[in-house]
Amino acid sequence: MKNIDKPIRSLSNNKILKSQSELEIFFIHSLQEMYEAECVIEEEFGKIENKILSPNLHDILKRHFAIHLRHMVRMRKIFQLEGETVTRKKCESINAILSEAISHLYLFSDDIANWEIALILVSQKLAHLKIASYSGLAHLAIKLKHYEAATLFAICVQEEEEFIVNNLNGIINEFLASHIDGYKK
Repeated sequence: MKNIDKPIRSLSNNKILKSQSELEIFFIHSLQEMYEAECVIEEEFGKIENKILSPNLHDILKRHFAIHLRHMVRMRKIFQLEGETVTRKKCESINAILSEAISHLYLFSDDIANWEIALILVSQKLAHLKIASYSGLAHLAIKLKHYEAATLFAICVQEEEEFIVNNLNGIINEFLASHIDGYKK
């Protein structure tokens, strides 16, 4: 609280422009990382889709995949709006979640019930990561006055949130109730 009575120094125009430029670069890098995340999710889902035995779980994850495809279209639109080439940039957070997922799914490779529970939990983690990332990108887009991009990101957030509420929350309770003794919804 020592500085409370000191006047706030204003930034020079050069510093403001540099800060704005750096924020634009950060925004594009974050967009590229999320595009990478969506591409990796698409690749990994292709590897496991035929291993899902529960028709209900398969249907839910196919619906989530359809949402994912809409996200990809929106992201390509945002690249276009920004005058950028669609480019992937390594996304450490998605790689960490998927690395953990591969480990968990391998652990239950001979136990399909627990394998599917692990898959549901991975889906929840991915959905929450996407909500946080798209929400952050929407806020950045607003700050940068990229309002159409902000709207597209906000739609992605809403779709992920609705998917969790309408699908994942119910299926995890269903699986736990049918596979774990003593579990009650």
